Amino acid sequence: MPSRQTIDAITQTLHPSRFGTYRSRCSNDPLRALELYRWNLELSAAFQQVLAVTEVALRNAIDGELRVWNGTQPHHTTPGVTHGKGWLSDPARPLNSMTKGSRRTAREHAEDAVTARALRHPRHGVAVNHDDMVTQLTFGTWAKLLPTPDPKDKNYTGRQVLWSDALHRAFPHRKSDPDGFGVAGRTTRLHALRNRVSHMEPLLDVNVKARHNDALRLIGAVSPEVRDWCSGISRVIDVHKACPIDR
Repeated sequence: MPSRQTIDAITQTLHPSRFGTYRSRCSNDPLRALELYRWNLELSAAFQQVLAVTEVALRNAIDGELRVWNGTQPHHTTPGVTHGKGWLSDPARPLNSMTKGSRRTAREHAEDAVTARALRHPRHGVAVNHDDMVTQLTFGTWAKLLPTPDPKDKNYTGRQVLWSDALHRAFPHRKSDPDGFGVAGRTTRLHALRNRVSHMEPLLDVNVKARHNDALRLIGAVSPEVRDWCSGISRVIDVHKACPIDR
């Protein structure tokens, strides 16, 4: 059991305003609050593992279909030719306008990564390629490419076009989701969860079972095999059950 001095030091280091969230759930008991904070750390770590698999599956599935689609689109500035498969370097409409900011940021980060490579790195000095840029795109980028039921969204039409022409094929195992709103909704909710987990925010009011199910269903829409594997290694539900307070 940590001493009072240790608890006070942790409280001040974490900042009272952050630690106060946990104390308020524990009748202002600092020891129980510390146990709850530790539980939140463990739950965040467990979710991080599942979200990492989810993001990679989502990213590769969408990128694969966009490469195919982009390579078949008539070039909007050069008649008689098509765009290349490298949609991050030569995007067709409407992808060009929808990803302008994301593409610029991804290239900048990819170039920084190249510069930071050690001399012994197998790709030291190698120019940035499509895969380098894809890995730099955020989870939120994928959410903004999927369809939305909101006609007021500025990219409403573009998102519908991408879904009907390409992205529905990225999720061949989805069930009862012809318009893609189910896939998109899960992606958006998981993006919000990922932000909370990454910034070590409290997960006390998160519907853990629902978000865990979102992740597994999204992975399963891409690959049932990967879903089953991820489900088998996930610690989310076990950690959630070990919460030190009644919720």
